[in-house]
Amino acid sequence: MADTRRAAIFIDKGGTGKTTNAAELGAALNELGKDVLLLDLAGKQGDLADALGVYKSVQEDITNEDDFPNIATTMGNRWSDVAEMVGNEEAVDRLVYKTDSGVDLIPAHPDLDGLDADLGNIDDVEDRYNRLRLFLDNYVDPLDRWDIIILDMPGLANNITYNGLWAAQNVVTPVSMGSFEFKQAQSLEADLEKIRSGYDQNVELRMIIANLYDRRTNLHKEILEKFEAQFGSVMAPEYTVDSQQIRTVTEEGRTLFDVPDDELLKTGADAKAAFLANAEELYDRLEAAN
Repeated sequence: MADTRRAAIFIDKGGTGKTTNAAELGAALNELGKDVLLLDLAGKQGDLADALGVYKSVQEDITNEDDFPNIATTMGNRWSDVAEMVGNEEAVDRLVYKTDSGVDLIPAHPDLDGLDADLGNIDDVEDRYNRLRLFLDNYVDPLDRWDIIILDMPGLANNITYNGLWAAQNVVTPVSMGSFEFKQAQSLEADLEKIRSGYDQNVELRMIIANLYDRRTNLHKEILEKFEAQFGSVMAPEYTVDSQQIRTVTEEGRTLFDVPDDELLKTGADAKAAFLANAEELYDRLEAAN
């Protein structure tokens, strides 16, 4: 296993709160004293950069063609040449953006679209799906700069998704409280079993986070109980309450951990506490699995 702990935030569906959880869990881990690197594999829109307040800087670099190397380069054929030319540490530094939330970010890039097609042209499955893991193993881990790497994944299964799953080996899944989402979580568990048996990859579902939980409805309580009965100890210790303040700070390019305590609403404070508890538990689970 890698020296750094790794987790991929994934479910085969958009709009489940993956990016919000990546940002908030990253900020929570930073609050707990961990050095955190976030990787955005979720597509060219750059939502994670937006949520962490560096979207403008990233887009300016892309516009000015000051964006090589980028996240797609790490899974292409040119990374070793870049690392040899400028030195590995500088090459990695060119990928990383510092954020006011205390976490480091390797943002998404438009080249990810073409990369998915390029990876699909590689016949050897091990080569096709193992590129991101080799980048992290051989170029990031030796720097010894981060305690944990969190990957924000696409909301669909493609070649980049499989690179993320291979690299992380651990999956964190935010789900909203609905019967359809319950079935999706069951399908994800079955899909991961197929990966383990078919590709000899030990990719495990480490945590399911009940997201956008409405404490005012009996329906959400009933569905959460259904999740807990099905998934047991895989469930996160705390649900994340539905809070407008989460959406507000995300639109501002901040996390709840950037908001002074006296400016947090009740739901915002409860959500912040839940992210903190879940982040601590996630790190413990990754430590135990390592």
